[in-house]
Amino acid sequence: MSDLSADYEVLMRVRHNLDHIALLMKKPGREMEQVTGDAMGVPELARRMDDFGDEWSYGIKQLTKFSEKASKALLTVKESFEDLDRELAEAHKNQGKKGSK
Repeated sequence: MSDLSADYEVLMRVRHNLDHIALLMKKPGREMEQVTGDAMGVPELARRMDDFGDEWSYGIKQLTKFSEKASKALLTVKESFEDLDRELAEAHKNQGKKGSK
């Protein structure tokens, strides 16, 4: 018996949360990209708004990418554990067949 275990329900819940975060982050990222500093009226404020918008958009895109990659990684972990479980069960089953002969 192994001491290693994975709670698939928790993995899938965390994965779902990461997918949800990525989805939530895409909308403000797109909206911030579309805001121009010229809409602020004052030249200094317009320049700062452009800089802020660029940084905000970049940060949101990075968070979105991270969330999506983390979600995919958790799915890979879950699938790997499931494959290992199947392989171990098959090996155990085959070992039992050899021992009964």
